[in-house]
Amino acid sequence: MNNHFVPRSHRQRAFARKAQPALEIDSGDVVTFETTDEAYERLWRGESPDEIPDEDYNIVTGPVVVRTAEPGDALKIEIIDIHIRRAWAVWIPGYGPLGDLTDELQVRPLAITNGQIALSDRLQVPLSPMIGCIGLAPETGTASTLEPAYHFGGNLDLRELHVGATLLIPVQTSGAWLSIGDLHAAMGTGEPAHISLEASGEATVRVTVEKNLPLIAPRIVLEDRTLCLSVLNEHGTIEQASQLATRQAYDLLVTQFSLTPFEAYAYVSANVELRLGGPASPIVIAVVPHPVIHSQT
Repeated sequence: MNNHFVPRSHRQRAFARKAQPALEIDSGDVVTFETTDEAYERLWRGESPDEIPDEDYNIVTGPVVVRTAEPGDALKIEIIDIHIRRAWAVWIPGYGPLGDLTDELQVRPLAITNGQIALSDRLQVPLSPMIGCIGLAPETGTASTLEPAYHFGGNLDLRELHVGATLLIPVQTSGAWLSIGDLHAAMGTGEPAHISLEASGEATVRVTVEKNLPLIAPRIVLEDRTLCLSVLNEHGTIEQASQLATRQAYDLLVTQFSLTPFEAYAYVSANVELRLGGPASPIVIAVVPHPVIHSQT
């Protein structure tokens, strides 16, 4: 196993195989991605939001080519550490559900002390770092780092992508071409204002090729539960996306936890949570608490 560092100078505004790779790694290597928050610094220094291209708000670092990764495999990305270097609160007129409540651009650098983020002199929230954007190159062409999200990752904006989480993404092209960016110091579930406490820093991950694991969508594995995702823009209606997420939950219970078909069906009925994520794309999430299997005596 080797350790690597990718500086933020290896910047990309799209996921694509045509990009010059930052480095090549072996399965099992650890990589630290340095990320940027330059769009928010530009706003703070006085630039207008109209002067900054949309894609500059979600610049990612990479791509990293992973040897032996091929279509039909999955890339396992274990989040080892997220270090937040600086963070911002940003209120842009006309942007997001609360954008019509201000006519003044407000950008504030935020102090972080003892695990707390100061929103004002009297109000703090816990530092809760996560990765907003993790994705692979598509089979052909390019894919946006801003919107939508895809079955091979992208701007997922899920607060579960924190230290200790493992993300599994289906590989689309030889080498996978992994890029990471858009760190958040804290974010409400679903990113309700469409902007979190945006941040820069470093994200350290272990990257492993899971051979012959033909996933159809991302999957997040936590200590006690697994999240099966279905990206709505790729799967038609919310009913179709919900069906796909639920079917993935059922398949997970049968294949990974060795439940019988009826046990898996009953467990989904009793204990799986179906909810939405976003906002870059509406995402239907089937949250599967890991079942406790009692041995027969």
